[in-house]
Amino acid sequence: MSNLLPRIEFGLQALVCQQRVCPFCQGQRHTVVARKHGVVRIRRCDGCSLYFTDPIYKSRLANLYDSTLYDAEGSTTALPTRPELERLKQSRFEASDKNCLGQIEALRHLGAGKRMLEIGSSWGYFLYQASAAGFDAIGVEPNRVRREYGTRELSVDIRSSLDEVTERDFDVIYSAHTLEHIAEPNVFFAACGDRLRPRGLLAIEVPHFDLALLGAQALSVIGAVHPLGLSQPFFRNALPSAGFEPRGVYNDWAAVLDDRDTKLREGSLIVIAEKTTGSLSPQ
Repeated sequence: MSNLLPRIEFGLQALVCQQRVCPFCQGQRHTVVARKHGVVRIRRCDGCSLYFTDPIYKSRLANLYDSTLYDAEGSTTALPTRPELERLKQSRFEASDKNCLGQIEALRHLGAGKRMLEIGSSWGYFLYQASAAGFDAIGVEPNRVRREYGTRELSVDIRSSLDEVTERDFDVIYSAHTLEHIAEPNVFFAACGDRLRPRGLLAIEVPHFDLALLGAQALSVIGAVHPLGLSQPFFRNALPSAGFEPRGVYNDWAAVLDDRDTKLREGSLIVIAEKTTGSLSPQ
């Protein structure tokens, strides 16, 4: 029932609301390329290639980020018990789906410096491992329960919003499975550019969404919780206009570490970019 109410609300919004501009470039030329549940339109921007839902869900019932729609993401949002957490720490998260060694080694391989910002930290498992590996890492997590758990149980620095991050000299910004939730991606890229040093790295992991490449099976990863569908064409178009130079697009972190091209497929999309001349100003 807790999931049903937001879904009904989203369906009703689709009947009366319309997303008239692209959430990234604000362009008004976009095409309906698919539908979900008969009423929710999936659009593709003719300018920047961003896929997005029409409408973009705005909950009147609850904060969507904190809602039970996120229960399906498992240990990303579910908090370990004290004994479970101790076992994870003793094993250095090995044999856990929250083992982030691959990401950390890949970032080292790319030459990322020590100053790191993570956007979307959940309960701090990545920050904890990055700090143990020698990074000076802080994070951002709007969910109060998960944020307080991380600061209390893992002693990591997690802040409630990017407004609390006043530092402007980060060597690397890392964000995993967060951008697809954000209704204003232009603001996200501008915030990243403002906080990275010149030539600093941006490392983003998102669900791969590309109807032209993957077909209708990709529709499962876009909807109320994920209003954005992110593809290689979008990043190739968007990053330069946001002040970033793309360095590579990959399917997994092993490919990043090995410097090898991969044939893009269903699953995750990993994007590495370097800050160049500036950042996109929010419109």
